[in-house]
Amino acid sequence: MTDSELSGTQRAAIMIMVLDPEVAKGLLRQMTDQEIQSIGMAISEIDRVPPALIEDVVREFVVELSESLMVPQAGPEFVDQVLPDLIDPDRQGNIIPMLRRRVDRSFERFISQRDAAAVAALLRDERPQAQAVALSLMGPDNAARILKRFAAPEQREVVMRMARLKRIPGELADDVTGALRAALGSSDDQLQLGGVDATARVLGQMRRKDNESILQDIQDENFDMADKLRRRMVVFEDLTQLNSRAVQALIKNVDREVLLVALQGAEAELIDLFFDNVSTNAAKDMREQMEYMEQPPRTKIREARETITAAALRLAEEGVINLQLGAEDDDEDGG
Repeated sequence: MTDSELSGTQRAAIMIMVLDPEVAKGLLRQMTDQEIQSIGMAISEIDRVPPALIEDVVREFVVELSESLMVPQAGPEFVDQVLPDLIDPDRQGNIIPMLRRRVDRSFERFISQRDAAAVAALLRDERPQAQAVALSLMGPDNAARILKRFAAPEQREVVMRMARLKRIPGELADDVTGALRAALGSSDDQLQLGGVDATARVLGQMRRKDNESILQDIQDENFDMADKLRRRMVVFEDLTQLNSRAVQALIKNVDREVLLVALQGAEAELIDLFFDNVSTNAAKDMREQMEYMEQPPRTKIREARETITAAALRLAEEGVINLQLGAEDDDEDGG
């Protein structure tokens, strides 16, 4: 009989017979009762196996084992999951932590699953040296997407410190990565805070002189951020505060198709506000267009509404319309 004539069960039976008993025991633990019974029957039918056949079976087993078992545990996974059990317990404390720091890539994977803006916001509160250590430990791709969120002076400072870093104590690396892990939490427990939109709404509830002071300070450091906040302090629904003359002025400054898209799904009060400020025939035509219009994607509706609110803000800045951006200056908390 040759190796090619053996069934899988017969080859397994030969391996169980020739392996060290402890190794064979480990293999049998992973088998079902039915598989063990089948192998047992195959063993009972083996009278004498030629040495050459045993050699062929073992060689094939080693090849299959290296392909199916050893590769998934190569490198970092082997160090993390297997090697500790192969070292005496009294030596693990000195050896394993040092090895893991050098081969473990879990921190890189952890950061890659986090929002770059959130990581950057946390790092900005740290000292430049801690920022440099954290960026150096999270891998080049992660570090690049997070570093670009820093302001230019911060980027220059942290890059210079990263360039000077040659080695750090392992305990410091553990402290930095551990602190970031704790602060960022697990990937399945991320709260949505709203970002620019929610912050703009907060500013919109403040007195005008206060929110303008804040926005001016932000503008000195980040013009684009201040501009986004200003534009989003007013949302489409806020246009209900406009009087008829202001609405008429706004309609003249926006494209009719954009307005119809923006009004899709809007409250009846807002739709009526616009249609009441055009001619009867125009209002009838616009209502019919909206009725037969194919429902636009939500992104298109949002873009159309942002276009109209931007036009309203521009007209307010030019003094054409009165659009309140915050509470009256003489309003007090609780008043």
